[in-house]
Amino acid sequence: MGFFLKKKKISAGLMLDSGVFRYLSLECADDVYTVVDSVTEKIPEGYMHSDDPFEDNGAYLDLIFSYISSSISSFHTAVNFALPITESLLRIVAMPGMTLPEAKQAFRYDFENYFPFAERDGVYDIAEIDYPLTEDTTEQRFLAAAARRTLLDNIAKGAAAHNIRLLSLEPAQIALERAASPAVPIEDACVFVYAGQLRSVLILSWHGNGIFYRNISFGFPAETMAKGADSDEYRDNAFSFVRDIRSSLQFALSQNRGFSTKSLYLFGPGATPYLRDLMKDSITMGTVMQVDPMKIHGIDFRNSGEWDIALGLAMR
Repeated sequence: MGFFLKKKKISAGLMLDSGVFRYLSLECADDVYTVVDSVTEKIPEGYMHSDDPFEDNGAYLDLIFSYISSSISSFHTAVNFALPITESLLRIVAMPGMTLPEAKQAFRYDFENYFPFAERDGVYDIAEIDYPLTEDTTEQRFLAAAARRTLLDNIAKGAAAHNIRLLSLEPAQIALERAASPAVPIEDACVFVYAGQLRSVLILSWHGNGIFYRNISFGFPAETMAKGADSDEYRDNAFSFVRDIRSSLQFALSQNRGFSTKSLYLFGPGATPYLRDLMKDSITMGTVMQVDPMKIHGIDFRNSGEWDIALGLAMR
């Protein structure tokens, strides 16, 4: 007989990015996370049609999934899979007075006002959020996420063909926000900046929910990071990156006037103390901190930012 047994749950995340896959599974017991399994490998050229695994809406994913399946001894649980930053779109939508089921039905008629393809060619989902109008007032709005139907179909077919069970397909931006957010938010509002390898993300987070997502087509490739933060190449990238973040942040704040914060948190494979200090000097924020999402959640695991998307997926 046992008393006070911990309720354990195992969940997993899988992501692809520029010829590399990362698989991470976590066990959660009483809100404490432990890494069960982690696998990362570069996908051989014979399995890749190009550097972009999602080229032509994922037309070549079958071969890639075959390699992933052979590289992981056993998928013990269904995985949450990351839709790439370039292929998943997020919008905040106002539909006053509607319940969530009503909004999901009604949004099909507004879909093409928010996304650059027809409703019949896309798949979307909606979540209810609380949105700040002023410092003292809020209203109900909805976060709409969409991707092209052909891409999702190719992901589902490729995974199923190689016995990889998918629990969910989630935009990488949302996984990143989850990874960087403490279980209990310590402040009402903050800015997250993910310095990725090929793409980066700016997120305004309010009461634990994203109210603005901006994809930045700029990052810190592995080749640049290998040269170190003291290299001219890295520093040139850092200056361009901060310039893009500053202009994107100014735009974001102009579009979300009820959002107010003095805290910015930097993370991701391109994040370094040098980049943090550069952002401090260039962006008006009371606090600019570099953070490690693994440490935020008390996980003992070596992480230089490359695991952040997989972490957010596994925590879903």
